[in-house]
Amino acid sequence: MRQHPDLAHELASTLRELVLLTRQATAHQQVSGQQLGVLGSLVGGPRRMTALAHEHGVRTPTMTAHVSRLEALGAVERGPDAEDARAVAVALTDHGRELLREGRAARAAFLGARLGELSDAERAAVEAALPALRKIAARRDGE
Repeated sequence: MRQHPDLAHELASTLRELVLLTRQATAHQQVSGQQLGVLGSLVGGPRRMTALAHEHGVRTPTMTAHVSRLEALGAVERGPDAEDARAVAVALTDHGRELLREGRAARAAFLGARLGELSDAERAAVEAALPALRKIAARRDGE
């Protein structure tokens, strides 16, 4: 078995390549891959700008720029936060939900075609790795 640092390095490299590939699948759409990620973060309900920035690992001004572009497209809307009227919350619009649905469908179709190029054993290995990858992804700072 590989040492953790070696495995971590290879996993990070492979994840980077997968992210770049899935971004290619949505390059023709109105929103960027990063913006699709922001839309996905809003599915559960309105979020504060600072929370979105933290989740996406960017500074608040960077997130504000993403949100401004999405707002110009009619994909999100800003309003007062339910808990603190001084804070700004960002919410997904119906148009934003449609853009997200289209983006996710394009990514799934793209990955589905790539998975179709694998052998049955390779697809089974990918499927077997999903629970461990979900466990890694579920970890948050401070846990």
